[in-house]
Amino acid sequence: MKSIVITGSSKGIGLGMALEFLKNGCTVMVSSRKQADVDTAVKGFSAQFGAEKVMGLTCDVTDITQMQALWDAAAAKFGKVDIWINNAGAVNTTLPVWEVDPNEIKTVINTNIVGHLYGVRVAMQGMLKQNFGQIYNFYGFGSGDEKKPVGLGVYGTTKRAIRYLTELLIEEVKDTPIQIGSLMPGTVITELMIKTISTMPIQERTMLKKNFNIVGDTVETVALFLVEEILKNNKNGAIINWMTEEKFKARLKDPYYQTRDLFSELKLDV
Repeated sequence: MKSIVITGSSKGIGLGMALEFLKNGCTVMVSSRKQADVDTAVKGFSAQFGAEKVMGLTCDVTDITQMQALWDAAAAKFGKVDIWINNAGAVNTTLPVWEVDPNEIKTVINTNIVGHLYGVRVAMQGMLKQNFGQIYNFYGFGSGDEKKPVGLGVYGTTKRAIRYLTELLIEEVKDTPIQIGSLMPGTVITELMIKTISTMPIQERTMLKKNFNIVGDTVETVALFLVEEILKNNKNGAIINWMTEEKFKARLKDPYYQTRDLFSELKLDV
């Protein structure tokens, strides 16, 4: 039975992954900055899988003390932490970089970069002591060489940094029992994604929705894939990629994806 810690797991892809891990018999530590969100997630999971399988703790990933407390609580309850997933993230309002509020810039950078660095620090030190474990970082828009999304410069900058961090870590842990991996979920329709789209000008929003209807997927679909691949992985440097180039090209030729309205299917008003 594997023990999992997922930062930012009271909603979206983090919550979806927590559910899939629990379905696979794992124990899971759920976390969020808001106590109410943690309580809701834990209550639902406990009723379905049993209180012994799940725990929740509030955690601001930009606070190293709270991140350490997250590890300590999971290790104390479950006896170990097999997998640590740095999922918590923030996105900026869709504006040119020079128009984004300085406080928002700080929040996105601290959450996406400092939060990952703190997660790696805490998880690595704990895993080295127990002599095993895996750490996964989430990629996103900006991680690769894809088109640069208009208005998401701050967010994209942080995701490019996470790619560098992850590739560096893969090399740094080679002589240790710890494994590093990356998660590429593609375009997942989450609350955070909807919030981002809603701030865009109508013309850009319409174009983005059209693209998302081709490449986008639900939390349930992507979370299932990611969890299955994580549980199968036993090597350092794994890249777990949902939307491969082959899959993308196939969708461009598939009439279903050319005509579907994912947002209507999900009853989302964007």
